[in-house]
Amino acid sequence: METSLTKKQKREIPGLKIITTTIMGLLISIIVLMFLVDILFVDGSSLIEVLSSPEIQHAFFLSLFTSILSTLIGIIIAVPTAYSLSRFSSRITIIFDIIIDLLIVIPVLVIGVSLLVTFKFGRDLKDSSFFIFQFMGWIISGWGDFFIYKPAGIILAQVMCSISFAVRAIKAAFDSIDPRTEHVALTLGCNRGMAFWKISLPLAKQGIFAGGVLAWARAYGIFGAVSIVAGAVRKKTEVLPTSVFLEISIGRLEIALGISLLMVAVAFVFLLLLRVFFGADLFSFHSNDSDR
Repeated sequence: METSLTKKQKREIPGLKIITTTIMGLLISIIVLMFLVDILFVDGSSLIEVLSSPEIQHAFFLSLFTSILSTLIGIIIAVPTAYSLSRFSSRITIIFDIIIDLLIVIPVLVIGVSLLVTFKFGRDLKDSSFFIFQFMGWIISGWGDFFIYKPAGIILAQVMCSISFAVRAIKAAFDSIDPRTEHVALTLGCNRGMAFWKISLPLAKQGIFAGGVLAWARAYGIFGAVSIVAGAVRKKTEVLPTSVFLEISIGRLEIALGISLLMVAVAFVFLLLLRVFFGADLFSFHSNDSDR
């Protein structure tokens, strides 16, 4: 019986392999074709202009700086959030899950508008006749002066648009860790905080790193929310995605495509280096079943 089942499985595997690899090949072909057409469309002079433009150079370094900083901030927030969702679940947790997932589902343009309206609401509260509302208004409007149409607004928009991706990846890592490992640490004299730092956090490092990669990728390419919260002022709040929009808006499609190819190249090199140094299982989370 076992021998016949093994033979049947061997007969089915080649067919499954052909189907899955064909579908994968079609997807990869479409992606490669899309970028190949961009390369063929852009001439050398456009690429030289992109690389030599002081405005685009500023946007390039601002994109890298803000996306990396927003990723670090997002991870600091996402780790305790994901741990709380994973370990301290209750009936209301599903509502918290949905609220966090809203930032993935809704358009980034809506996130940007919501942030802008929040700061505007703070200014309206300052005119309230109640002191507590006035106080809240001063705080919110003060933060608005710090973020709106400022480089800090780029980071705020990137964090709000990318943090949910980090939370999802990190929560998956915490979910894959057997809670009994923490319970054993508690019986050996650790408190809850020590068990988190010494047991759960090291075991979840792969997921935390993967969450950071996903958050950076999202933040690096955000346009809508950034343009609404921070604007697109040359050499001040302009990042590469807004540079693409600005060039298209004045009809310079070749320059816009050149900037797009620059973004693709940076992202490709970044992900390639991660694969080289951290392995192909960067986004895999193991449940540690063998250790249970």
